[in-house]
Amino acid sequence: MTDRYPETTVDHTSQVLADRAALRDLVDSYAHHVDRRDAQAVAALFTADGRLVSRLHNAAADAPIVRRGRDEIAGALVAGLDRYIVTTHIVGGQVVAFDGDGATGDTVCLAHHVYEAAGARRMLVMAVRYTDRYARQPEGWGFAERQLHLDWREDRAMEDR
Repeated sequence: MTDRYPETTVDHTSQVLADRAALRDLVDSYAHHVDRRDAQAVAALFTADGRLVSRLHNAAADAPIVRRGRDEIAGALVAGLDRYIVTTHIVGGQVVAFDGDGATGDTVCLAHHVYEAAGARRMLVMAVRYTDRYARQPEGWGFAERQLHLDWREDRAMEDR
């Protein structure tokens, strides 16, 4: 009987599975830290020269908002989250493709944002699609670039508890 799966294949498969798990942890950690309003922890998930690109409008003429480097990313998160009482990001599916010490991926998320307007609480729900470029660093995987695409949004009044 021949060995269909030589040891190198098992080693390679183990590494791919470990890398997939690490990238899933990376995107889950991003959502966790955003919801905890820990902008420094979110920024630390990026490479030193990483980019956060926000595409919140669907019109072709609307230019994306680009933040470069951990300091700009952290500052933008603080400013962007300040208007919300609380957020909850529910991370859905993730698809990744590897290329050596780099990878690309798409991740979907439903982002819930509670805020107050005219004395009443409201909830803004956004269907977000992240298009990511990842880079393996000595300390682990990081975002080289994270593009946020807004697929749809719904703004509604919240019921009292």
